[in-house]
Amino acid sequence: VATMAGAGIYAYFSDTETSSGNVFTAGVMDLDKPADAVIAINNAYPGYTSPIYKVDVSMNTRTNIKPDHMEIDIDTYNFTDSSVESGGVNTADDFKKQIEIKKLTWHYDKKSVDLLEMVNDSADGKDGFISLYDVEAHGPFRPLPAIGKTGTGRLEVQFAMPTDLPAENDNLFQGDSISITFEFAIAQEAGQQVLS
Repeated sequence: VATMAGAGIYAYFSDTETSSGNVFTAGVMDLDKPADAVIAINNAYPGYTSPIYKVDVSMNTRTNIKPDHMEIDIDTYNFTDSSVESGGVNTADDFKKQIEIKKLTWHYDKKSVDLLEMVNDSADGKDGFISLYDVEAHGPFRPLPAIGKTGTGRLEVQFAMPTDLPAENDNLFQGDSISITFEFAIAQEAGQQVLS
């Protein structure tokens, strides 16, 4: 009797190919720079109300990702305490507390959001009207409804200088000036915060 023992031989077929030249391209979500983002208010006086300024924002045509929401932030800079006044020295915050924001509305897709409803009107230490100080203290307005990828949005803003300035501030604000920046951002995900 003969016994045969041996190891089995196993073979598996395999093949390797290479695919080169593949490109991963991230989508684009881009806002166009607002054309009318500069607002200059000159020669305001007690009782002055500005026209309604309109800042149009649109999605860039290369955008192919629908944003989840919009954010808008309003900041001030370049305060000048004029030497023309005869009422004394004041600060940027003093001046911002005297500028009433009468209208601050975000329009999108034939709808609108009144941003003033989100603002604490006593951040400046007084009730009665929403001041530029109150609006800036609010920080970024978010989340706001986003404009469609081929649509446009519009921020409308109107300023006023009340007639009832406190008597101690009679001439304090003559010739003063301040610049205002409107910053717009879009975010892809819910809960994402773009502006700080």
